[in-house]
Amino acid sequence: MYRGNKSLGLDHTMEFSSKDIARYYDVSEDHYIFFWDLNQSHALHYGYWDSSTKNFREALANINKVMATKANIKAGISVLDAGCGVGGSTIWLAANKEAKVTGITLSDKQAQRGNANIDILNLKNSAQILVRNFIDTQFEDESFDIVWAIESVCHADDKKKFLKEAYRILKPGGKLIMADFFIEKNPTVKEQKEINNWAHGWAVPFFEKTDVFNSQLSDVGFKNTEMNDITSYIIPSAKRLYYAFFPGWVISKIYNLFHNTTEFSKRNVYTAYYQYTTLKKGLWKYYIVYAEKSY
Repeated sequence: MYRGNKSLGLDHTMEFSSKDIARYYDVSEDHYIFFWDLNQSHALHYGYWDSSTKNFREALANINKVMATKANIKAGISVLDAGCGVGGSTIWLAANKEAKVTGITLSDKQAQRGNANIDILNLKNSAQILVRNFIDTQFEDESFDIVWAIESVCHADDKKKFLKEAYRILKPGGKLIMADFFIEKNPTVKEQKEINNWAHGWAVPFFEKTDVFNSQLSDVGFKNTEMNDITSYIIPSAKRLYYAFFPGWVISKIYNLFHNTTEFSKRNVYTAYYQYTTLKKGLWKYYIVYAEKSY
């Protein structure tokens, strides 16, 4: 259902429960396997394309390298991967940085899949995935050196709650590092509908505005905050998703004729179209966010 009244008087925020979000990822898993290299890369994000990137799989891994470098992640550092999906970053950080990583997801299915991969890769001593909510993690105060999140905070119906929880569980001097989508300007009514078609199809209640999120970081107490625009580095992935819409739409229509599909399954195909058209209109940008907890 819809809730809230944002700027412009548009009812554009939709409520999604934890079960809704988990169900979205569970029913969309085949889409990610077919179009997004999920079985090999274990990634559900846009990645990072720089001048040396050779292929899509490499781009998906690159975002881990960029964020880990920014946060100066080293061996033995404790990391919470908040909204870890099937554990792509959890596994990468444990295997490549020798960090102690705990991933959390709302989906039992994702946790089982991720932990199975952790077992296969013999990373049980340094990585685990739990089913928990990142706005109420149940961890003790000052438990982690790093809170890490890639394209997951957008699912929170109150982004500030996530920031407060991240601040609480970070050790003094700990760091928040995340990558996500942010709205750049007030959309028209028509543009807002396009954003909704994208967001709600992904079980995202709304995408936060860049300036609002930056203010929330300071309000919570984070220092040395940075919001680095890396939109140009994700455009090839946005295009890939857009081009997948056209065959995906045909396949979806045929599939839906013979199967009892969910609303998320029906909506998801259209997100591929609207994420790109709204990007081309300059309605959103993609940022790496960095912030530190005071000592």
